[in-house]
Amino acid sequence: MLAISPGRFSLSLAVAGCAMLHQGAMAAGHDDTLTYLHEQEPPCLWGGWVQQAYLSRQVFDYLVSYDRGKIRPWLATSWHESADRKTIIFNLRHDVKFTDGDKFNADAVIANYSAWQKGIGWHGFTYMTGFTRVDEYSVALHLSEPNPEIYNILANGHYGFQSPDSLAHNSSEQKCLRPVGTGPWKVARWVRGEGISFVRNDDYHWAPPEAHHNGPAYIKHLEWKFVPDATTRWGALVSGGADAIYQPPSVQWQRLQRDYQTLAYVATGRPQAFSFNVQRGPFTDRRVRQAFAYALDRKQIVSTVFKGAVPYEGNGSLSKSTPLYLNVDNRYSLNVPKANQLLDEAGWRERDAEGYRLKNGTRLEARLPFIQAIIDREGVLMLQAAQAQVKQVGIKLDLIPLTQTEGFAGARSRPQDKEISFGYWVWPSPGILDIVYNHALNGAFNGNNTSFFNDPQIEAQILDAQREPDPATRQQKFAALQRWFDDQAIAIGAYNFTYNVAIANNLRGLWQERGNGLLNFNDAYFVKEKL
Repeated sequence: MLAISPGRFSLSLAVAGCAMLHQGAMAAGHDDTLTYLHEQEPPCLWGGWVQQAYLSRQVFDYLVSYDRGKIRPWLATSWHESADRKTIIFNLRHDVKFTDGDKFNADAVIANYSAWQKGIGWHGFTYMTGFTRVDEYSVALHLSEPNPEIYNILANGHYGFQSPDSLAHNSSEQKCLRPVGTGPWKVARWVRGEGISFVRNDDYHWAPPEAHHNGPAYIKHLEWKFVPDATTRWGALVSGGADAIYQPPSVQWQRLQRDYQTLAYVATGRPQAFSFNVQRGPFTDRRVRQAFAYALDRKQIVSTVFKGAVPYEGNGSLSKSTPLYLNVDNRYSLNVPKANQLLDEAGWRERDAEGYRLKNGTRLEARLPFIQAIIDREGVLMLQAAQAQVKQVGIKLDLIPLTQTEGFAGARSRPQDKEISFGYWVWPSPGILDIVYNHALNGAFNGNNTSFFNDPQIEAQILDAQREPDPATRQQKFAALQRWFDDQAIAIGAYNFTYNVAIANNLRGLWQERGNGLLNFNDAYFVKEKL
């Protein structure tokens, strides 16, 4: 049996000594390949979706690292800001190279900026405007607005670097499926509908500071399989067909915590939340929005569906792990009489034969489309329970499933297509309010604003809070904004988007970074003895 410090083990499954680490890493046969089962298969390896960031983290590296609340150097060794906080000079490492032999330097950083602009749909909310060259190993990052969380954003898995040569000469398909980075893994092949085969980068020696070692991965091959069904993933782990799995069934979570190794991370940004269409339809009336909230026993639903594997979240704007989060979990607790009173006051007094409320002959009905790649089967159970509960006060909730292709193509995304949206948004700062409540992005409609909220005065307050240099004042401003959105019931929370991972007992060293919860396989290794 291995002796492992309980405190450190519970945080990151840390290594248990160099001698045993190398013994495990060098084991033959199965120990040369790690099999990991994930849920969603994204369209490309990199882009703006957090499921792409999971993959990008394996192939790319980043300017800085976010480690337990602190920003630490990575590909950038140091940096300093201008007096107006709109320019940051980054000094770069001199010894980093891409897996195609290209050099990582100032020109490489600048070459990647246009790819970020094109490939990351929400890029405009970072306030980045571009890089300029200072010298071969120094760049200046320019911002249109001061952004205290710009370092968190640069570390969050989306802003990695591809080789300039590959950006210039590879096809769009190659850049999508087999991008060339500086990271610990290279893409060997991607078989659509099955998985990605990664092979280690043997030249890697610039790991992030929180890594357990600096050098090539201990394991040579990483097989990343896409398995949409949670029960199938769990069965593979139990039978020995997988070494680690993503999002096991909640009903198995307590058993897995007892019998296997587990990791869990509450995503920053916005939780899984109900966002009400405040531009048109019945939810333009705050009383109807609040009635919907009072009709739900959200805590009970989350407890029943997720069985302790995922925490309840009352805040519809920020998740618990997001900086400057305000706890509003006790607001809008189940109160059916209050819900009925509010609906009566809003004029929805009559009922039809099925018990649904009417106003001027129109039924109180809400369409809720959801993308099945974002709302899994357990999330659907949560929605179905909500559907049953709001029916008791006379609200008809129509659940409309969309495929990943339909959802990403924009199906049922316009104000006239739905009354409620449901989903999460991963972001490492309270600036998520700007993303999900700003009515415009680059002069056009902001598709991330699923409540279709449009209030220039509140949007100005969000930007003012984002600019605020004093930490205490900034916290007060963001608290006031969260309180306002909750009072208005523009959105109400349901549960925190949580990355749960279960790991075989003969695999060690796997850990989640603390910005997005992304998995790091570079430190993973097998041992012959099991716990």
